[in-house]
Amino acid sequence: MTPAVQHDCVWPDLPGAIMQSTLYRHGGVLVVADLLDVRAVDELESEALRVRAGSWRNEAKCPDVAEERGGCPSRAFAAAHAGYLQWNIFSSPALVASLVEICGLDATPLGGGSYSYYERPGDFLALHRDIVACDLTVITCLRDTGELPAGGALLVYPLHINRPLQAAREAGRCAARAVALGRGESAVLLGGVVPHEVAAMQPGQERMVSVMCYRVQGLS
Repeated sequence: MTPAVQHDCVWPDLPGAIMQSTLYRHGGVLVVADLLDVRAVDELESEALRVRAGSWRNEAKCPDVAEERGGCPSRAFAAAHAGYLQWNIFSSPALVASLVEICGLDATPLGGGSYSYYERPGDFLALHRDIVACDLTVITCLRDTGELPAGGALLVYPLHINRPLQAAREAGRCAARAVALGRGESAVLLGGVVPHEVAAMQPGQERMVSVMCYRVQGLS
């Protein structure tokens, strides 16, 4: 577990329960190695490969000026709607209870997750905060062919958790924490609050992840 992060300014509308949570105090992100067992990871990988046939390229080049949640971050990767298997795993009472205990937040799963396929050199996702209602994001690595140290890291800006996105843009990646995920590891991210991005994939690297969103009481 990473050390707690101190924030020097506070959004006036961020509930006290959020700021007192374990996840917030650790910069808005925790890496959990055992959220899922081996069988669940294998099943998710199988489903992700199965629905990949119906995936689409999610590409956009947008000006980096948005401050609102969601916005229009520049991006290039493939995506597919997840099936019932992903929903059954991430909405199970046992897993939701584990997330509540890990994060210290009351989380409710949203219907319909997705799979992301960073499959080409240069695939990326620019700096943003997640859409409204996707307050808590669980990103689980199902495959990564890159050799360490590989590119394509999840970059999180914990010191800018209460600041405008423009402040994180101006600070640059020297202010980011790189989150590396091995197969089966999950990043539990306070995605509606902490700025984050995915750096560009390197040649020969392919990453496939499961993405599931949860609503947090007091944020949406």
